[in-house]
Amino acid sequence: MKILKRFYRNIMNTTVDRNNYFEEENKRLIILPLQIIASLVVLAGAFALMFEVTYFEQFSIKIYFGRLIATFIGFVILVISNFDLGRKNPTLLIHVLLLTIIASFASIIINIPQSIYINSHLLALVIFTAALFLNWDLKNQIVVAIYYNLLFASSILVTDKSIYFLPSMYASVIYVILISFLSIVASSINYKLRQKAIEKTFEARDFFEHSTEALFRCNISTSNIVTINQSFKLLYGINDNNNSFDLPFRNLFTNKKEYDELIDILKSNNQVKGFIAKFRSLTNQHFFGSLNARLLSDKKDKTLFMEGNIRDITKEKLADEKIQKYNEELKILNTSKDKFFSIVAHDLISPFSAVIGYSEILAEEYKDLDQEQVGQFAKDINSVSQKAHNLLNELLDWSRIQTGRMQYDPQSLNLKTIVEDLLILYTENAKKKRIELNNTIDKTHRVFADYKMINTTIRNLISNAIKFTYEGGQIVLSSEIEGNFLSVCVEDNGVGISKEDLEKLFKIDVHHTQIGTGKEKGSGLGLILCSEFVKKNGGAISVESENGKGAKFRFTVPIPSE
Repeated sequence: MKILKRFYRNIMNTTVDRNNYFEEENKRLIILPLQIIASLVVLAGAFALMFEVTYFEQFSIKIYFGRLIATFIGFVILVISNFDLGRKNPTLLIHVLLLTIIASFASIIINIPQSIYINSHLLALVIFTAALFLNWDLKNQIVVAIYYNLLFASSILVTDKSIYFLPSMYASVIYVILISFLSIVASSINYKLRQKAIEKTFEARDFFEHSTEALFRCNISTSNIVTINQSFKLLYGINDNNNSFDLPFRNLFTNKKEYDELIDILKSNNQVKGFIAKFRSLTNQHFFGSLNARLLSDKKDKTLFMEGNIRDITKEKLADEKIQKYNEELKILNTSKDKFFSIVAHDLISPFSAVIGYSEILAEEYKDLDQEQVGQFAKDINSVSQKAHNLLNELLDWSRIQTGRMQYDPQSLNLKTIVEDLLILYTENAKKKRIELNNTIDKTHRVFADYKMINTTIRNLISNAIKFTYEGGQIVLSSEIEGNFLSVCVEDNGVGISKEDLEKLFKIDVHHTQIGTGKEKGSGLGLILCSEFVKKNGGAISVESENGKGAKFRFTVPIPSE
């Protein structure tokens, strides 16, 4: 796992540019082979010092010093390669080591020409092996090929041509040059192919790093993040000082159950697309994201990683919520429009039809009517006109508040005075049904509200109470302080309201009307208007009632601050 982490840090998060990448990577790859060759030189030199000098007794002194110097240089290079100096200059060290090996073998070949066959092949094997280690660097490959040519050219010049399998010395030289040339060509092709592979690696890295979506890979068993890109860091508020490789991916989910759900889907389908979840950044900012992911397994089908991308869809989510809100508002507006046309078509036309009917009778038959009948028609016309006028006022008020054109002018008001003035207006109606009106509101109670709105609210509640109270009934108005609000109650002992009908009250999308105890009719707009006015003044309205047990309408209004 540590190697894997280092790999991803080096490849995905490296700042080394393309021009230096080959050189840096070649240095890293050469270190271990350099140490192996240096170790072999030291071991081979030690064995040569013990056995080779006794085999070639007449050349023991020359061979001994040659092997001793080569062994010493190999040991020094082995030591240096373990320090920064050696790690920064491995190519130089391997050239020094190659020249040392060539010099060592050359001294043997010069002193013992008949050993050229075996020694030259051994030396060629060492040079060829070194060339493999330098296969990412064409320049050094050419240098090694020059070593190879110089070696064989020197061998041909100082030895008998009869030891070669080719007919002449020149043929041997040409053969060696041809082989070297083919080696350089092959190395050049290999270099180009490796360069293309590295270019693809850089392209993949650039795509990974500069992707606008947050890319990640995490360990499926521990949930720890293995690698992330810059977009992921920006999305989650991770800076370069954070050790993202020790950060559990699970902890980035606001709700851990969503992470568990994601893993269950992945284990079932091996991939997931468009998984919506709520995430939390390291700065504790919450956002919505759409996640795509898949599972990666090894050759033994053992699941190792989860990799994928996350896209911030918070704006889209908020936009969807706004659209839903606008749809709800549009639905309410359409319902309001339907309600408006329903009232205009039925409740408002009916009184005008009555007025037209009465006026036609007066216009066509006034000569046949006595004074008493004319007076009655006049009263009926006045009554119907008053109802139509009140309904028009309610419609206008409702229209203004729906469109935001109704003026809101809150002020400190004495509630008892408002109620007393309203009860005077309804005294005659109450007397007709022998209903007792009781105002028990404390004379010191004041409210901070718009006068017209509160006046209309109480007027509608009193009118409804009279409409649905039996003859000989009672209506009580009371108030009590509840914190920073004044709770106002209009209570009657009339017909009451069923549980089913209670749910229909105050709703614009539900048309609910009921005939009063005196056959009075209503539009159903009054209570909706009361609800709107109370909310506009910062309060709330409610009702308590049962069939046959009367009703209690309560609403709250703010108290003036002292």
